Amino acid sequence: MNRLAPALAASILALAACSSGGSTAPSASPGATTSTTTAPVSTPGYPDSIVVLGHSGATGGGSDPMNLSRDARENSWATGTNPTVNSVYLRVLARNPAVVGHNVNLAKGGSGVDDLLRQAEGAVELDPLPELVLIETIDNDIRCDGTDPQNYEPFGATLDSALDIIEAGAPDAKIFFVSQWGTVSSYMNTFAGSAAVVSANSGDYPCATFDESGAPKPDGIAYLQDVVDQYFAMIVARCEERANCFTDENASRAMAVEPDFLSPDYNHLSIAGHREYAATVWPALTGQGVIPS
Repeated sequence: MNRLAPALAASILALAACSSGGSTAPSASPGATTSTTTAPVSTPGYPDSIVVLGHSGATGGGSDPMNLSRDARENSWATGTNPTVNSVYLRVLARNPAVVGHNVNLAKGGSGVDDLLRQAEGAVELDPLPELVLIETIDNDIRCDGTDPQNYEPFGATLDSALDIIEAGAPDAKIFFVSQWGTVSSYMNTFAGSAAVVSANSGDYPCATFDESGAPKPDGIAYLQDVVDQYFAMIVARCEERANCFTDENASRAMAVEPDFLSPDYNHLSIAGHREYAATVWPALTGQGVIPS
């Protein structure tokens, strides 16, 4: 994940997005249980299997206060098993026992749209095939060096290829993209008093959100938000071309950005943040008819 400006790749980003390792093998999330008796009866309308693709925002990276560098997949807003988070998976499980143990997290720290191709290939090799594919992406594709406008179309083309893989290999799956949590402005307002955040987002590049004195730069904030919006617009455009693809329609932008929602690296969600993200995504899923209301 790359919540802070991409120019920080050598500092905070190196600590956060690119250091979150962990297995991406197609196996159930840690803590998931597998039924060894008669399979539970499926509840109509709810998925019997869920997979999440994307970057470290979906892996729970940075959410374990005892080990910030690991992928705490049990805390993932999407497929996690931590009851405190009450993930999308646990919300489905409460309504459809047939989904038990079928919560696979293929997301990987530092991933961009190119990695979605490999993750999509892994998703369609699962048994059972996923019936709901959650995707959290964009962050690591942002360049912030003035060349993002030239990257929008290539981003969209690669995304199309990933969607083709999912549609061909799991034709009954519903695909659901989430937008970035919060906005650039809400994030910067919350952490404007943090010397680390101000320093990391100051400079002479298009997405710098603070000037050298530490004062907010409205032009930089607006520029970075526009870049984020343009990438998500690409997702929306590609999704609208497919009957089984949905987005949260930018619902996640309304999520509050509170200090306790972030891990100490200021770049990932804490357990409380994953709980809030799941609570924000769920009504978007039901509102789009992906999950029964």
